[in-house]
Amino acid sequence: MADEQDSCGSIASFLVGVGIGAAVAAAAAILYAPKPGAEVRHDLAEAARDLGSRTEKVAEQVRDAAREVTSRLKRDVEAAVAEAKEAASACAADLEKKARGGGG
Repeated sequence: MADEQDSCGSIASFLVGVGIGAAVAAAAAILYAPKPGAEVRHDLAEAARDLGSRTEKVAEQVRDAAREVTSRLKRDVEAAVAEAKEAASACAADLEKKARGGGG
């Protein structure tokens, strides 16, 4: 379970890094290209929109991964609670039996 969380975190970190790297590379390419100012501003605006779109996709992937991990964690916790309740009931029954002098 912890490995799954680490894996999702690693994937999310990687995707964020890819997005940031792409944005920096695009901005550097635009700024160093020999173009008029209006064209550079247009290219920068287009790159910003592209980065926004990529960011939304990465955020959605991270949300999906978080939902999946949360769902698995919830199932695991519910199973552990049910198991603990069952063990507690068995222990209580055993103690009650011993208190009545029926076991030793």
